[in-house]
Amino acid sequence: MGMGPVARALRGLVALLVVAAMIQAYQGPNLFAYFTILSNTLAVVVLGGQALAPGWMRSNAFTRGAVTLYMTITGLVYAFLLAPLGVDVGDYAPWANFVHHNLAPTVLLIDWLLFAPRQKLARSAPWLWLIFPGAYFAFSMIRGAASGFYPYPFLDVDELGAAGVAIYAVMILGVFAAIGIFLKWWSDRRGIIPTAVRYEAIRD
Repeated sequence: MGMGPVARALRGLVALLVVAAMIQAYQGPNLFAYFTILSNTLAVVVLGGQALAPGWMRSNAFTRGAVTLYMTITGLVYAFLLAPLGVDVGDYAPWANFVHHNLAPTVLLIDWLLFAPRQKLARSAPWLWLIFPGAYFAFSMIRGAASGFYPYPFLDVDELGAAGVAIYAVMILGVFAAIGIFLKWWSDRRGIIPTAVRYEAIRD
């Protein structure tokens, strides 16, 4: 979407839609136990930040990459693990469900693929991005054991047992890692302006 006024307006619009969908779906504090809501909240920060301060796009590669990863996983988990089974993901109106699980993840991913950041990410970035989903998993297990509420069926220890949940967790974490590595690889090759090009642009 670039960095012009149209791109800023589009990012701002998507951010507002995400917030509106969150308000529509709100049914108490359990809403924020869903990874979908947490990742979409971070998406609002990134999209809104880029809309209000376009220069931020040049210096937020790590944050953009993390949120793009989390939103991509949100879309994939919904498409392959939740939607096919008709899993209840909260009190969503169809349009709000579409915004959180389809529109916003697609926008973040396309934005990264077309307009990768100009900063070079550290080699450790894909692994550091795993801290948040790892912490979310630990929180969900602790909270679920105390309250009996598990936000997703693949986290439900009562239904799957500890071994079953562990298998799902390892598989999903592996997908997190693979997509994170891809996002860094793509950014390294698409986002960095070669030195010669930078020099020519400055000279002209």
